[in-house]
Amino acid sequence: MKFEGKQFLTKSFVASSYLSDLNGRLSIPSMLSIFQEMAWEHATINSFGFDYLREQGLFWVISRISIDISRLPKWREEFSVTTWPSGVDGLLALRDFQISDCDGNILVGATTSWLIVDMKTRRPQRLDTFRELMPICDSYRAAKANAERININLHSPKIMYETSAKISDIDVNGHINNTKYVEWAINSVSEKIYRETEIQRIVVNYLAEGFSGDILLVKSSELDEKIIVSSITRKIDSKNLALVQIIKAL
Repeated sequence: MKFEGKQFLTKSFVASSYLSDLNGRLSIPSMLSIFQEMAWEHATINSFGFDYLREQGLFWVISRISIDISRLPKWREEFSVTTWPSGVDGLLALRDFQISDCDGNILVGATTSWLIVDMKTRRPQRLDTFRELMPICDSYRAAKANAERININLHSPKIMYETSAKISDIDVNGHINNTKYVEWAINSVSEKIYRETEIQRIVVNYLAEGFSGDILLVKSSELDEKIIVSSITRKIDSKNLALVQIIKAL
């Protein structure tokens, strides 16, 4: 697939030390940070980014992520990331991402689902203007299907710990940055398990906003030998803010 024109944005990166995890590979939170920044940049290039929406009293918020991993770039390895708006599903604007190595081999394919939200009401808005301004490419997808809903309720988690949202966890929209929920889910896994784990797939559902000062409960359980599911819940009102599903390669 040749990525040409305003439909696509491609950038080159190196898996430097501050982007890598203890296994010497691009960390999942770092990958999500790259995706987020490229999504904002590409939307801005197409006159539908942060500043444009802010003038309308709106902002982008991510709703779901689904990532399929062949392998993650290794520490000091060069790689490229391409992103493009890939369609609309109801109120969800779809955006895909693809990570490739220097030889053009596809390492990661991801699809994300986004909402345009009113700053005052915090309610999702219709995507009519998005359809008009964004150059959608739905003929090529980085994933086999749109990011799915995680239909799991953890009644008896094996691991539970408490954390809090600090100032450094909050993004420009005034709520907890999406990468933090994945960090908290990963931190529920022991170092031994993490060192021995190759992540094959990760799915994230963002369910509600969290804010600075929120006390959070991170509950995790291994559903079987491959699947770990974590929920991040606000303690004061038991509001479930996110679900994270990690599927390991065996």
